[in-house]
Amino acid sequence: MKNKIMGIFVCTLLIATMSASLVSSHSIENQAKNLMPSVVDQQQTNTPEKYFLEGGVPHWQQFKNQGIIIEKVDLHIGCYFLGSYPITLSIEETLGTPLTSVTYNATDLPDNNQDWFTFDFPDVKLEPNVIYLIVIKFEIGSEYAWSGSHNDPYTSGGSSHPHADWDFAFKTIVDKKPRAVNTFLINFQRNHLNLFTMLRQLMKLF
Repeated sequence: MKNKIMGIFVCTLLIATMSASLVSSHSIENQAKNLMPSVVDQQQTNTPEKYFLEGGVPHWQQFKNQGIIIEKVDLHIGCYFLGSYPITLSIEETLGTPLTSVTYNATDLPDNNQDWFTFDFPDVKLEPNVIYLIVIKFEIGSEYAWSGSHNDPYTSGGSSHPHADWDFAFKTIVDKKPRAVNTFLINFQRNHLNLFTMLRQLMKLF
């Protein structure tokens, strides 16, 4: 009888301890999520001029990534013919090989006006300190313009513009949470699963 009572006491104590730890785990996870929310990483926000893009060929802007996961890109862009074909934005390390992409209809973009527009594509992992391309492409018979500026306002990369000192206007939105935080959370959750297994085995003894 004493052994049974002691077993119940031990199990109750373990459950209480694990419950507190799980609450702490959720707290840590929430803190990790808030540690470094999605932020603008690379950007070129000078927009004094607009450049009408040619259909059927890719137009691109380089950026030097400093994030872990790229989630979306903002471009200062506009559509000047609502009958234009859909426009596709992709992220590429080598031109012609998309890592991720998204397509929008002409009617989704700013109409006869240049403004910031978000291209929200499936998230993809990129390497820090590597130069990638923001690539825009659409079919002939469309009228899209992408804003930018001369005098090399973005010094970490170039563009497809005919003038070498031109950079298109863009913002990359990335997730910068340290990988160590993600690894810690995974290990923390695994340890709790092991504790639950031990508790079940212990309860069988009484």
